[in-house]
Amino acid sequence: MTIGPDTVLDAALVAQPRAMRTIERLLDEGRCHAMLLSGAMGSGPTAAALRIAQRTLCPNGGDDDCDVCGRVARHVHPDLMWVAPEGNDLAKQQIDDIVETTIRMPFEGVAQVVVLERADSLSFDNRSAGNTLLKSLEEPEGRVVFVLLATSPARILPTIRSRCVEVVFPAIPDAHLVEALRISGVDEGTVAAATGMDLHGIARAARGDLARAHEIAAGDTAAQRRGDLLVGMHQVAAGSMAPSQLANRIMSRAGAASDAAAALASAEFDEMELVMSDREKKTFNAKTNDDGREKRTSRRARKARVAELHACLAELSGWWRDVLALANGTEVAVTNVDRIDQTRAAAASPAGTRAVAALDAIDDAASRLHFNNADEGVTIGALTAELAALAAGRIRARRTLGAGARTPQGYELSLG
Repeated sequence: MTIGPDTVLDAALVAQPRAMRTIERLLDEGRCHAMLLSGAMGSGPTAAALRIAQRTLCPNGGDDDCDVCGRVARHVHPDLMWVAPEGNDLAKQQIDDIVETTIRMPFEGVAQVVVLERADSLSFDNRSAGNTLLKSLEEPEGRVVFVLLATSPARILPTIRSRCVEVVFPAIPDAHLVEALRISGVDEGTVAAATGMDLHGIARAARGDLARAHEIAAGDTAAQRRGDLLVGMHQVAAGSMAPSQLANRIMSRAGAASDAAAALASAEFDEMELVMSDREKKTFNAKTNDDGREKRTSRRARKARVAELHACLAELSGWWRDVLALANGTEVAVTNVDRIDQTRAAAASPAGTRAVAALDAIDDAASRLHFNNADEGVTIGALTAELAALAAGRIRARRTLGAGARTPQGYELSLG
């Protein structure tokens, strides 16, 4: 199933009408040079950033299927800088490059657009990069529109966040997800035959994330990961799989993602070297060069590996949220509806009273993985062992279902 950029953009417009209306109004008024789009990237911020760039750079206001809009969609327009961190965080050098570029005149139009992925990495731990960007936000040279994308906006330096107009993209309601999938041309019969779910089931499993809904419907990586991890977690909880096997399954997926990213980087760098002089090649291949081939490949590989680990933890978290929902009689909050019978059995076991503790353990593991010195194998191994012990009732919960316990949606609610 192939989804073109325009199709995804239209689907995002349908799925997030309030956020998109706010953005369109800001663009019409022309009074905003910095926007912070917060929310899961698959819930619309990425598509909205593309819309902003097209509206800003296209002489026709982004309303035509023109050459400019096409180049913006492919991220090859000279007045668009679409920047993503090679490692966990945006690097100081990347921000320096942005500042250097934006002080120049635009190549084609009257403005430049800078899109920063993972802007939440501009935190107190990365304040050198953040403070450099702050100067451009405060005193932009010429007409520059900054678009910051963040899943955890609270981590951003307050001085940066306060200079942006924030537009929140909440989790997309199931009904809007279904409508967006239909607009994108997803065939319900094909999806049902491949996944055993209708579009409403796909929407529930996607947990408010449009990109994830597309991937599950298409049977892509997200669907395969979901199947592997939900089955594995259920088997560990039931005692039919050792927790170490689940850990190995997760680390294997992470390793494959890392290898794929390294291979892509190698192919890209091979192409770059074709136009380098011998001296440039020597510098680029020096092992001590932070901006050289080896270290850049390592950063990209680790970024892909950690991203896959976080995606796996999100699946485990989804399983335990469903257990919590059923343990508290809120079946309507279950997301993995195609596996509800298995989850219902787990909710009736000791796992039902320890779901909050399991979610805390997963959150703690996710936090540890952010640090560059984290031992990923140890972190995942310790987590799966703890989840197995909680599910079997061999250890006491970190917290009980009392005041302040989390609901299946992640909000605070007294359950006591």
